[in-house]
Amino acid sequence: MTGTFAARIRDSRIASTATLLLSFALPFLWALSTGLVWELGKRVPGSASDTSIGFPSGVPLIAIVVAAWAIGFVASRRRVRSPWRAVVIADTVAVAAFCVCFTWQFGAAEWHPRPEPGLTNLFPLRFALAVVAGYLGSAAMAAYLAAPRGASSAPASADGRA
Repeated sequence: MTGTFAARIRDSRIASTATLLLSFALPFLWALSTGLVWELGKRVPGSASDTSIGFPSGVPLIAIVVAAWAIGFVASRRRVRSPWRAVVIADTVAVAAFCVCFTWQFGAAEWHPRPEPGLTNLFPLRFALAVVAGYLGSAAMAAYLAAPRGASSAPASADGRA
């Protein structure tokens, strides 16, 4: 059943694009909104500050990330033959769009790890975690979708040849 579902996703351009979008957006946005970074940051000596994406105020940033990724993927897919490159370009476009909109909304001071003496800003760490999670999720899904179909399920013959 899982093999049939995966084959349907691979065969459908819309389904595979949506899967690639979700494989980037979900880890990226989760890392930007999770309380895990704040829990770890409370252990930092001195004062700590953090900015995270919350609901419903973060919906415009989420929409911008999703729209930028989709536009970047569609535009790059027309120019670039490699689906892997199209995914990396789309990821980069989404991250750049997030950076521009986040800076416009919150200001450039949110990007400084030490805005004042004795104060640690956790957002750069949160952002780095989000970028790594997004790119890894996207790379894993792109590799899965690009894998040869039926390579692992092809029966071997009795003499060892496939």
